Amino acid sequence: MTAQQLLLTKGSFLVVPSHALIGFSYADIKGKHPSIYRPANNTMSLTSLLIVLAATSTIFTAANGSGSCIPAERAALLSFKAGITSDPTDLLGSWQGHNCCQWSGVICDNRTGNVVELRLRNTYISADTRLFWCVPEGEPDPLQGKISPSLLALQHLEHLDLSGHNLGGVGVPIPKFLASFNKTLTYLNLGCMNFDGKLPPQLGNLSRLLHLNLASPVSTQTLLHSEDMSWVSNLHLLRSLDMSGVNLTTVGDWVRVVTLLPSLEDLRLSNCGLGLPHQPVVNSNRSSLQLLYLDNNRIDTLNPAYWFWDVGTIKELDLSTNQIAGQIPDAVGNMTMLETLALGGNYLSGIKSQLFKNLCNLKVLGLWSNEVQQDMPEFVDGFPGCANSKLRSLDLSLTNLTGGIPSSIKKWSNLTELGLSNNMLVGSMPSEIGHLSNLEVLVLQNNKLNGYVSEKHFTSLLKLRYVDLSRNSLHIMISSNWVPSFSLKVARFAGNKMGPHFPSWLKGQKDVFDLDISGASIADRLPGWFWNVFSKVRYLDISFNQISGRLPGTLKFMTSAQRLDLSSNSLTGLLPQLPEFLTVLDISNNSLSGPLPQDFGAPMIQEFRLFANRINGQIPTYICQLQYLVVLDLSENLLTGELPQCSKQKMNTTVEPGCIELSALILHNNSLSGRFPEFLQQSPQLTLLDLSHNKFEGELPTWIAGNLPYLSYLLLRYNMFNGSIPLELTELVELQILDLANNRMSGIIPHELASLKAMNQHSGIRSNNPLASQDTRITLHADKVRVIKYDSGLQMVMKGQELFYTSGMVYMVSLDLSYNNLVGEVPDEIASLVGLINLNISHNQFTGKIPDNIGLLRALESLDLSFNELSGEIPWSLSDITTLSHLNLSYNNLSGRIPSGNQLQALYDPESMYVGNKYLCGPPLSKKCLGPEVTEVHPEGKNQINSGIYFGLALGFATGLWIVFVTFLFAKTWRVAYFKLLDKLQDNMQLSVAMISAKGYCFQSTIVTP
Repeated sequence: MTAQQLLLTKGSFLVVPSHALIGFSYADIKGKHPSIYRPANNTMSLTSLLIVLAATSTIFTAANGSGSCIPAERAALLSFKAGITSDPTDLLGSWQGHNCCQWSGVICDNRTGNVVELRLRNTYISADTRLFWCVPEGEPDPLQGKISPSLLALQHLEHLDLSGHNLGGVGVPIPKFLASFNKTLTYLNLGCMNFDGKLPPQLGNLSRLLHLNLASPVSTQTLLHSEDMSWVSNLHLLRSLDMSGVNLTTVGDWVRVVTLLPSLEDLRLSNCGLGLPHQPVVNSNRSSLQLLYLDNNRIDTLNPAYWFWDVGTIKELDLSTNQIAGQIPDAVGNMTMLETLALGGNYLSGIKSQLFKNLCNLKVLGLWSNEVQQDMPEFVDGFPGCANSKLRSLDLSLTNLTGGIPSSIKKWSNLTELGLSNNMLVGSMPSEIGHLSNLEVLVLQNNKLNGYVSEKHFTSLLKLRYVDLSRNSLHIMISSNWVPSFSLKVARFAGNKMGPHFPSWLKGQKDVFDLDISGASIADRLPGWFWNVFSKVRYLDISFNQISGRLPGTLKFMTSAQRLDLSSNSLTGLLPQLPEFLTVLDISNNSLSGPLPQDFGAPMIQEFRLFANRINGQIPTYICQLQYLVVLDLSENLLTGELPQCSKQKMNTTVEPGCIELSALILHNNSLSGRFPEFLQQSPQLTLLDLSHNKFEGELPTWIAGNLPYLSYLLLRYNMFNGSIPLELTELVELQILDLANNRMSGIIPHELASLKAMNQHSGIRSNNPLASQDTRITLHADKVRVIKYDSGLQMVMKGQELFYTSGMVYMVSLDLSYNNLVGEVPDEIASLVGLINLNISHNQFTGKIPDNIGLLRALESLDLSFNELSGEIPWSLSDITTLSHLNLSYNNLSGRIPSGNQLQALYDPESMYVGNKYLCGPPLSKKCLGPEVTEVHPEGKNQINSGIYFGLALGFATGLWIVFVTFLFAKTWRVAYFKLLDKLQDNMQLSVAMISAKGYCFQSTIVTP
């Protein structure tokens, strides 16, 4: 029995106020004041009661005045802490000592001492952040572990916030015991906690809840879901509900459920897989709703009768990133309280500013990635004048806006964010933009703007933090003496002209974390202040300029740097020591020299590009320790020696779960030697391997297919590999480029070529490959798909010349076995590789015929079979390849007539294609063929020709017979003359036979007479 309960006497009872004895048992009281406890009759006198009250009052005072707290609740909190396995930011570091009410995140009732609030939100999440992702890169790491049921001892808990911490995991659902706080809890935030499984409907027991956040991060590992939302309707007091990221695809009555909550003000159901019912719910009585977020769902239409159009209290409506097509209903004009309207990322058309004429409170308008059928001046002029001074944010990116930016834009005097990127805007950037003194974000990238930009465009923009003018044709003419009054965090000017001198006005921008001045026509030496000013950057891109200067010996002082792109300049020096958290480095196409350091830092590097420099020496073994390395490109340098033997180091390295392994290794055009790199057996994600133009030797290993199942590009040309082509190579179902040219390969071509599935599919099928977008190249497989930019180019021989493929590489399908010692016949199975664009088996010792079915390679653009010992006729099916633009059959033993027709007649320098085949004849050669010209005699056409001849003979016979019959039928004189002629012929024939018989008898008689 506790001191909070009734104290019984013999025949009467006394009620002790619960606040006086809360948290203390009789054992506690007995231990502190034994005189008031009477075991004989278990009664209390009035004097004893007064002593109890005085004692408990003293204890209560001590509990709040001396720094202690209720032991049972302190023990519960310590038990919760024991369930935390990782606390990187020392969030619970203060949880020591007796006063739990002074611990970080613990709030107690000043009167009773009970823990009433537990506020342990991850510090990166602000109170109103919408949760889609877990902790962003570079932000504080979350707590990890499990939620202990000991929290149930906090019987007066009203506020529980654990959001942003990884206290879930695969197979770990939201704990059901949290529903036991049904009498006290008014605030529950479990957002972004990586829980998995079905939402417990027991949460519907928390009838006192005012705020519920179950938002789930976008994740491939865990997934919160629910098939029924009816339990939500029990939360009658609920004011805000956030279930963003929870899979509600199968929930069909969600609209009805949420409209049953009379006090609901804030509803967030983003990224839930929801659609809107075809029969709209009307008369919903939803007069209290103010915020409605339904973005990232499956909504495909906007019915004018949908329930939210009539909710006159809505201030924020977000329907962005859905599948909504058609036009915006005029009903949007009735939402006069609307302050935020987000419709971006849909398929809306006919959007005009006049639609919003009644929205006088509009502050935020997002229409990006829709069809605005207006010029920019018309849109600005048609915008409701009553909202001009209230508009804060406008995003019209990717809306096909045309025209110029009008000077009347200055009427949006309080605008803080302006996004007009990826449109067709022309003309100059008006100086009136400089009058928007509250502007913080200006994004005009990827338009057709031109003209000059000077300091007058920025003079009054004191609050500017983010500016992106990249990919226009602007000439940024800012005086080197100008000192900006703003402090930028993001500065992007790529593709505009800022040079030829380095823009000195950037010297004062020390808070920039994203700087992009690539392709800005700068031809100057890197200033001495550069590395100091931009030491805080995360992303730096100065590529494709003519910037010179020597790199410093170390860049480790750039403690925040994650991506550095210094490529395509004239920088010199050694490779510096790299920042600790760097993930992407590109210093390609410069003039760096000297060997690579034995330890150059950047242990988390993922993309490492140093191609086209003057790096010499050997590749250090430090490369083996980079367990996150995805792309390594050291091509076109002066590297020598053998590759490091990484296999043992790799196998002994503890690789963290989910890490990304090597996917592209590009080493072409060096002087590297040794055998095929064995350490690649530990890189099962390898997609691209380019060892061409080196000195590698030995046989190709048979383990390639088994250990590198996703290999798509294998380029080994100009090495000294020998032996036969491993049969196992045909098991590489992803292989679409195989280049073994200029080696010492021998043996035959394997007949199992049909197994190369990536080569026996047409380009239309391959275009589904996630690589087929812009200039991306590498993809990682399994449960991690990551697309990596690759633009250094692949060197290939096609159409008789050496070409570099960058953006088109994903579409290239090529088989090049030229300049080897291969023998035997060209297998018919080669015609099954219908996706081939380039086929080159020249300069070998192939014999026999060209496969008759070679015409099945309908995608072929280049075919080279020259310098072999092929014989027989050229298949006529070759003329079926209409895409062919390069053909070389020279120096073989081919004979017969050269096929004609289709693309073959339009090829460049046609005679050289057939030179060295002395038995070929017919155009384009001067040697004529004997016999009539044949237009087409290939196997597929023989049956057609024969059947045509037979059909013609039958038709001619039938026609002639019919003419004779009709003539005799209607011409009697002809008929009589015809039959008389037949009778006369018959009489003459009989007479001749009789005479011959008589002569034979006489002759026979003469011979037999003695």
